[in-house]
Amino acid sequence: MLSTVFALAFFILWRRDPSATWIAIIAVGYFSSALGFFIFHFTDDPNGITAIVLMHLCYSLGTISLVWGICARYGQPINHRLYIAIAVTGMILMIGASFGVDYNARLYTANACYGLILALGTQTAARKAGTELLDKAIILLLAIGTFQFFVRPLVAIMVEGSMTAGEYRETPFYALMVVSLALAAVSLALILLGAALTDQTKAVREDAERDALTGLKMRGPFEAQAIAMLNRARDKDVPVSVIVADIDHFKRVNDIWGHQVGDTAIASFGDLLRSTIRDTDIAGRIGGEEFCILVWNCPEEPTLNLAERIRARFEQLPIAGISDDVRLTASFGVAQWVTDEGYGRLFARGDAALYRAKEGGRNRTSADGDDEPRAVVSPIKQGPDPREVRA
Repeated sequence: MLSTVFALAFFILWRRDPSATWIAIIAVGYFSSALGFFIFHFTDDPNGITAIVLMHLCYSLGTISLVWGICARYGQPINHRLYIAIAVTGMILMIGASFGVDYNARLYTANACYGLILALGTQTAARKAGTELLDKAIILLLAIGTFQFFVRPLVAIMVEGSMTAGEYRETPFYALMVVSLALAAVSLALILLGAALTDQTKAVREDAERDALTGLKMRGPFEAQAIAMLNRARDKDVPVSVIVADIDHFKRVNDIWGHQVGDTAIASFGDLLRSTIRDTDIAGRIGGEEFCILVWNCPEEPTLNLAERIRARFEQLPIAGISDDVRLTASFGVAQWVTDEGYGRLFARGDAALYRAKEGGRNRTSADGDDEPRAVVSPIKQGPDPREVRA
């Protein structure tokens, strides 16, 4: 009953945010487990082949869905074929154990199957799980579940000896199993519900901090995150670099093609940044057509190469509403963070490098300390000229 209630709760949370598919997967897991328990506890013949197959299918689906959903939350894919192979192998062994072998073999085979699935899922999730209390609790409960699936039925067999499924339902160990599984299911469900609510609250907060046009961080939230990144870099002793970028001749874009096309250009540049940087980097729109990127664990030279890639891609990017023979360009300034330097000073050096790129002819990348920006020869007309467009 509790598993059904939790399944419904997870389903409701998923409906609030359909993009969080991991919550829907968890809901399937709890519902399947509840159905498997219902079949075993209330069926007249738990030793029958039909009951065995249905229970194993439900419990296997429930266990796989549980680890699948948790791993999906951490962005970790699972080997579905391997998990299905374990479940199928377990079913074959359980059916085989039903003929001429006592119930103990079937009992341990089933539990070992679920324990192995949980063990693999725990290992996969732990690779990307964070260090927050919720993450640690999730991994701990998965590990405890793995342990009890292997140990609990073995203890029951050693103490009670040979028994049937019906006799097993009357043993103290079955009652202990029901209580322990209920406690584990409730504990894990509450933690996962807390994780789902935390994720959704965080998503709402991040949406409020994002620029509606580009999807990038707005200036205030970006600077706060940048300061936090520099503090983290100081603790971990890793390099960080900044890229400051500005779309060239942007006022002309608005004057010639209108502000709607200008918005399209800004949105396109934002899309380009989001598709180019890594998850560990952060990007923000810090002004009308000015952008900033903080590149994690990256010294100046590779950061210059990143800026060059963005520059080259943007000058080849068609913008809806702009003449086909005209491409917009952007200029870039790059600086590497110096230990104990604040974000304001780092940004100022990157912005000064951007200014040199502008002074050097635009559509260029300049590094802090360089006397001259990198020269660029483009096969495409660089930026709109009002006289040419109107002619």
